[in-house]
Amino acid sequence: LGEGEADLGGRRMPGPQALAEAGIEQLVLEAKEGLALVNGTQLMAALGVLALARAELVLKAADIAAAVSVEALRGANAPYLPLTHAVRPHRGQGATARNMTNLLSGSEIIPSHRDVRTDHKVQDAYSLRCVPQVHGAAKDAIGFVRNLLAVEINAATDNPLVFPDEGQVISGGNFHGQPLAQAMDFMSIALTYLSGMSERRVE
Repeated sequence: LGEGEADLGGRRMPGPQALAEAGIEQLVLEAKEGLALVNGTQLMAALGVLALARAELVLKAADIAAAVSVEALRGANAPYLPLTHAVRPHRGQGATARNMTNLLSGSEIIPSHRDVRTDHKVQDAYSLRCVPQVHGAAKDAIGFVRNLLAVEINAATDNPLVFPDEGQVISGGNFHGQPLAQAMDFMSIALTYLSGMSERRVE
């Protein structure tokens, strides 16, 4: 922009001089380009969508890893039966229980240790029993983030907003990234608990 100062070749000099010596043409901003440079809401949304896509892959992998862990640790599949989740009908919890049931269907390991005479465990560790509750809560949180991002990437975050049909130009605050910031924090929290649950199974 030709403002401020710059370092060029180890020398500090005024911005316009640095641009001239470097052979760079000074940028002249057009309407709304200044806002685009100083406001990161669109970048927040873009990074949020990328993080969401990765998080959804992690959720899928987490259920698969948990099912493998149940078999490796000689766990039971009873905690994933529908009755338990019907009386606490969180959407993600139910979806995870169904995933676990499907992933463990046809297991030859689970029936092999159901005999109480040879298996003295009263119940499995939380890291196996509570997979629907923890993975499900993460799914619900990430579902919230998905809905918020769907709104955001189809929204107008410019300022001022021009409404030609209504003959109005309104200076507002749609450029503020607070909804995105909160959603990203929420997704981080959910993924942290999901990671903790995985670490406990490994331990």
